Amino acid sequence: MAGEFGQLVTVTERDGYAIVTLNRPDKRNAMSYAAQKELWAALDHLGEERCKVIVLTGAGDVSFCSGADIKDKDRPTLVAANAPDSWHQTQDIIARHSAVFIAAVNGFALGGGLTLVNNCELAIASETATFGIPEIGMGIFAALAGPSTIKRLTPKHTAEMLFTGKRIDAATAYRMGLVNEVVPPAELLPRAEALAAHIAQFDAVALDYNKKAFRDILDMNWAAGMDYGIRSTAVIRSKQQALAQAQE
Repeated sequence: MAGEFGQLVTVTERDGYAIVTLNRPDKRNAMSYAAQKELWAALDHLGEERCKVIVLTGAGDVSFCSGADIKDKDRPTLVAANAPDSWHQTQDIIARHSAVFIAAVNGFALGGGLTLVNNCELAIASETATFGIPEIGMGIFAALAGPSTIKRLTPKHTAEMLFTGKRIDAATAYRMGLVNEVVPPAELLPRAEALAAHIAQFDAVALDYNKKAFRDILDMNWAAGMDYGIRSTAVIRSKQQALAQAQE
């Protein structure tokens, strides 16, 4: 059963999609353990057969998400790899969720916040958004922002972000392929919602398997990817027929 949410993470449900807002604007929407628990609960609530698309954004007009809250003293495992209460676990929940995720990037997306953008299937940025991997300045490797950016961008673009620690603006993020669109701040949520509504009109089974295929095929060679695609199409048809028969 879903836990509680609504304070540090809010949910607005629409027809077929939902807006999930990280609601710690005074902390640049950094994700404390408490905020992560609310996010897990919100995503559980919006699970299979309830929501086809999720727009993920941040409260306020300064920050989308500045990543895991490293000042949170409650959970020392907050960013530990594979820990059940870690930022890594949060990303895994998003990846395994049946909904298609759209990042509506309204401000800073730094470190773990950039990981969120990378982990969403689609991303729309406000003209005021900025992106960065600041961990080199802390003398560490970006545990999740690094690998996720390596998977999303070309090697040279990733290297520029990793080794300089410099932030890039929304126009540069679009040029690099980090986001799909850049819009004026006032148009960010309307555009994200329009895209969500468009995607939500499609069959839920097909969307679920398209998301799985999109993620799985990234790690496959050509032949394996083609075989996966053929098998996925057969599974989709079979499941759709089973659901149709169950409704008769």
